[in-house]
Amino acid sequence: MMQTLPEISIIIPVYKVEKYLQPCLESISSQTFTGWECILVDDGSPDNSGAICEEYAARDSRFKVIHRKNGGVSAARNDGLEVCRGKYISFIDPDDIAHPLMMERLKELIESHDADVAQVGFELWFKSFRRKKALVDSVVELERGKVAQELLYGRRLPCYVWNKLFRREVIDTHFPEGMVFEDMYVMSQWVSNIRKMVISPEILYSYRQRCGSIVNSNYAENRLEYLKSVFRLAYSLRALEPVYVSEDVVYKCIWKGVICAGKNIARYVDEAVIRVDAIWKVSQLSRNIYIPSAKKIGLKTWWRIHLLHSNPKAFARMMRFVYFFSSHKYKRINNQFD
Repeated sequence: MMQTLPEISIIIPVYKVEKYLQPCLESISSQTFTGWECILVDDGSPDNSGAICEEYAARDSRFKVIHRKNGGVSAARNDGLEVCRGKYISFIDPDDIAHPLMMERLKELIESHDADVAQVGFELWFKSFRRKKALVDSVVELERGKVAQELLYGRRLPCYVWNKLFRREVIDTHFPEGMVFEDMYVMSQWVSNIRKMVISPEILYSYRQRCGSIVNSNYAENRLEYLKSVFRLAYSLRALEPVYVSEDVVYKCIWKGVICAGKNIARYVDEAVIRVDAIWKVSQLSRNIYIPSAKKIGLKTWWRIHLLHSNPKAFARMMRFVYFFSSHKYKRINNQFD
């Protein structure tokens, strides 16, 4: 008897998440759309994560398990891409939760709008509260040029891959191994294969905020890598869609990224030597980039750029002082999962 191919392939990289993995896999099992396969890539996890994957595969044949030596999130996702068979591809992180309707709605959105990618809203999931990110007010269609533009604006179309569903044909570039913020890289490459994208405000994904996550570890170093990823994204999309991604759009994106990186390093890195050194590196990385007028990028951003370049220590002190009295900082940090 001929085996029916799954319509959706869900790829989940798994590493040291035994505490959170079962709820994630239960959320996949509970999907109202049943025509899926889930590729669990055990990335050499030293805890019980691999065994949990095998338990689910033994219980439900739609779960497939790959065990590999540790190579990072990108390498694990790439292994999943090599074996997945679905017409559509989704990426879920192993400590997050997919709403039961997520796959059904994403598939409906792609097919009803004749789109190549669909996206839903999500919530930032802290221990004692959640912050909803609908991103749009109603369902929105975007042509490729607008997709490129919105990726740089970041408001309606963040570069995350985990709240989206992709037609298989869109994904022609693998994730870059050894790189943090790998989602930003692949989105900049895949956009060339996107004819149309559809975005829904439905909150169908819970993004768990963990202090031990890759993004929140080695914070200063990761912010520098984030900044380099912003540069790559901006220049790549400018080359792809020069009409929609003007120089003004590019430089607004770049300087927003520069100030964001410096500001967050100042606010979240407690070790003074590491903090000042990292902000100095942000200053150096951005020193030779064109600075638009204050009228184009805003007086506050313009002033912060010049302070960052002329006196990185003063920039760090100012950013840290303003945030020191913020209850939001402590609420966010104290409510992250372990």
